[in-house]
Amino acid sequence: MMKKIIFLLSLLCVVTQPLLGINARSYDDALKRGKNRPIVFFCYGANIDRANERAYDEFIKQRKLQPFVRDCVFLQVPVYQLPDEKQKKVIEKIMGKGRGNMPAGIRSLPCLLLLDGGGNLRGSVQDHEEMKNPEIAGERLRELLDMYDEQEKLVKKALKAGSGRQAKLLAQALDVQLDLPASRYTSGGQLNLKKDKIGLSERFKHDMLKLVQLVAEMSQTQANAFIRNMIANGCYSRRQRQELIAALSGHARRNNASANRLRALYYEMRNIDPKSIYARYAEGAINLWVIPMEKKHEEAGSTH
Repeated sequence: MMKKIIFLLSLLCVVTQPLLGINARSYDDALKRGKNRPIVFFCYGANIDRANERAYDEFIKQRKLQPFVRDCVFLQVPVYQLPDEKQKKVIEKIMGKGRGNMPAGIRSLPCLLLLDGGGNLRGSVQDHEEMKNPEIAGERLRELLDMYDEQEKLVKKALKAGSGRQAKLLAQALDVQLDLPASRYTSGGQLNLKKDKIGLSERFKHDMLKLVQLVAEMSQTQANAFIRNMIANGCYSRRQRQELIAALSGHARRNNASANRLRALYYEMRNIDPKSIYARYAEGAINLWVIPMEKKHEEAGSTH
């Protein structure tokens, strides 16, 4: 009788486990299983606040994320605040020795990270509005997964193409709004970019932080001319062009540009790729910076 009870309990445990894609046991296990599949990490604050507890309950225990990750390798990553020795062992078992308490790329918790089989971070879902419920987060993740498939197909085509088409196909892959590490196509001579007629190599050198530091000392006129010359070069991806406009708009705002000037820059950033995260940033910046400036100007005008 006791054996039957244990057997039934074991079956119940199997049934109630969250069947989320291919469940990985650790970071290394995820990389092993994810050679030909996208990898999704669900990272959550294991001992931080009620919001993370609620997210874990809805995303994992209630399986609301399940429909969106069926084709993925899936790994749950708890992130502890001031972990004790027992918690350190838990995270070390998952992430491996020497990798720290959390994966790279986390800005807030809870979040979803999209990685490739090489462990490269390709995209994430971690804005509060995106992560406020599993359906919204899942739809955003599905968008990223669709882009991941599109990007991977273009990279594979580039690997098979002749040297004359490789740079063009790779440029298309880089235009997909996901990170694509240079090591994917430059290491080991996988792609021959000697016939790169579109300046693709300039995309590899693009460094947003250095760009911001470079234009910080310029006047608005100098910064505008500098950024416009880079955009006119024509070699940068849509995302990089949005980053260039983001750098220019940030410089303009710090140097007291008008509301009209800022609105025009944010519209330009948004219109390069209206479905991108930078488009959402531009809309948010208009609400945060431009509209209050316009209201303040209107109020000042009405007092005269």
